[in-house]
Amino acid sequence: MAVYKIKKGLDLPIHGALENHSLVDGPAVDRVALLPQESWGIKVQMLAQEGDKVQIGSPLYRDRRDPEVVFTSPGAGTLEAVNRGAKRVVLSVVVKLDGSEDAAAFDKLDPATADREALVKLLCASGLWPNLRQRPFDKVAPSAETPRSIFVTAMDTHPLAPSPKEMLAGREEAFKTGLTALTKLSGGATFLCTKAGEDWNALSVDGVAQHGFSGPHPAGNAGVHINALDPVNMERKVWHIDYQGVAEIGEFLMSGVVPTERRVAVVGPAAEKCAIYKTRRGATTTAFTSVCAPKGVRFVAGSLLSGATADPGSAKGYIGRYTHQLSLVDDAPEREFLGWVKPVGSRWSLTNTYFAKFVKKKFRIDTDINGGLRAIVPLGNYEKVMPMDILPTHLIKSIAANDLETAEKLGVLELAEEDLALCQYVCPSKIDITDMLRAMLTRIEKEG
Repeated sequence: MAVYKIKKGLDLPIHGALENHSLVDGPAVDRVALLPQESWGIKVQMLAQEGDKVQIGSPLYRDRRDPEVVFTSPGAGTLEAVNRGAKRVVLSVVVKLDGSEDAAAFDKLDPATADREALVKLLCASGLWPNLRQRPFDKVAPSAETPRSIFVTAMDTHPLAPSPKEMLAGREEAFKTGLTALTKLSGGATFLCTKAGEDWNALSVDGVAQHGFSGPHPAGNAGVHINALDPVNMERKVWHIDYQGVAEIGEFLMSGVVPTERRVAVVGPAAEKCAIYKTRRGATTTAFTSVCAPKGVRFVAGSLLSGATADPGSAKGYIGRYTHQLSLVDDAPEREFLGWVKPVGSRWSLTNTYFAKFVKKKFRIDTDINGGLRAIVPLGNYEKVMPMDILPTHLIKSIAANDLETAEKLGVLELAEEDLALCQYVCPSKIDITDMLRAMLTRIEKEG
């Protein structure tokens, strides 16, 4: 196993980590949903209407641009709502559960003996194909293409992230079956990217190459692994998938039923009980309001660096397809009078602004960004947290200037939002770097 040591990055000292990794049964869930906006690159075509009765695995919508890719229901019940936003963009498709586990039956398939075409067709019909994402653009993998390689992300360095090995406890065989399926889908190598020093031999299969990564965040990001092992461009395309996505594919192939289980770590400064909960795919975050203060808390599906707001009761208040943690943070911060002139306090900074940086403790952060928009000033902050062979200051300036040609030369195609999340966090300019990145990637893909 090759080991790659990542030197640049940042581990944020945030309060609210897991005290143990034991699995806890989650609260009762009455609604589940799919979130089309998390699957970049698709154009929704509804296949079911509000009021329709659906089973687990019933098709709800598909991608107009790739009609073979179907998105299926994560629960049995009634299609309650199709929530739309600006320009009638579908934000969520909500299913109200009826208490049954009525599921559509699919053929079982042994990936070791199956041919690739049959495997692709079955995964597309099951609704699990979107677990696979393509770089560049970090979009749902096109069903008609074959990647140079496939990356399995089996480590997580995001703030307060759970241990992947602990999250997979009891699902080892499903994970191995899923890995076998990925070796059939790959046009070249299949990489299992893990934390350096962890033994994954019992969870690996023939045809999979394990590589270890160590260092601060973003050492666990798929983008870092791809940059080190098989860099991408417009002609060199690879796929990646997270560890729970692999287990879901394996469980489906063994049972012929679309799995409904999702394991989510509830963490963060505002969480009263940090634990790993066994819940449902697409579960409403309303079910988790009992583990935090009654008000003034923001729910984030994912990490506090790169997650998406998922406040209970909102159109996007559901656990997403790629979500491993639900981060809770105070959303009603109180401004400290003349706090900026105090050398000691409860704030942490990458720079030496506060003495608190040198205190080994965890900080109760909130949603205050501590400032407003400013010009992009080259202070060297980006370079401290960017481990890839990329010039981040020049790249971010080209993104802000909407200079496609320069951005492509500087490596924008190797990036997704999570890869620039740390740059956005340490940015003194307070600009939305990740939103600008997504807009540029969308434009590059559209213009070819």
